[in-house]
Amino acid sequence: MTRTVSTNSEGVPTYWGRSGRALQMLITTVATTDFLLFGYDQGVMSGIIEGDAFLAMFPQAGYNSSWQGFIVSIYAVGCLCGAIFILKFGDKLGRRRAIFIGGITMIIGVIIQICCVGTSAGSTAQFIVGRFITGIGNGINTSTIPTYQAECSKAHNRGKVICIEGGNVAVGTLIAYWIDFGCSYGPDNLTWRFP
Repeated sequence: MTRTVSTNSEGVPTYWGRSGRALQMLITTVATTDFLLFGYDQGVMSGIIEGDAFLAMFPQAGYNSSWQGFIVSIYAVGCLCGAIFILKFGDKLGRRRAIFIGGITMIIGVIIQICCVGTSAGSTAQFIVGRFITGIGNGINTSTIPTYQAECSKAHNRGKVICIEGGNVAVGTLIAYWIDFGCSYGPDNLTWRFP
């Protein structure tokens, strides 16, 4: 199977109609969104874990710091598992396919989390499983995207674009805190389902 490559008027290969610096900036913009999301997912639980609506939905968390710590940290365990998975299978899958798989995995994990109903132990388990799956997806992406971006960057500014990507973890956390704050004034279910 042969693959056709688009080229511009000068014969330079293009992707999405871009090449050179414009393509690198597009890749950097897309890559930074993953780390923005990584920071967001790390910070979002701090604003909802003690909320009345969250505790009413997940009474097992109650005011039990061990359960709360487990619910928060299972995301990081998922990230570790996703990173280990991609360490083993990343080269076989390829960068773009791995990023796609990571994104779909995250979407599935988020859907599992926001579809929790009832106040049983089952809904708490469902939420925990959803956070773990979301973490797997983000672990895949945060392990793959910097590599992909570095491979697409020129040597003289590779470090700069990777640092821009990493700096967005703090921006994502900041966004999560403000969204948590804003949602704290909303209806009960909004306070933990929306963020």
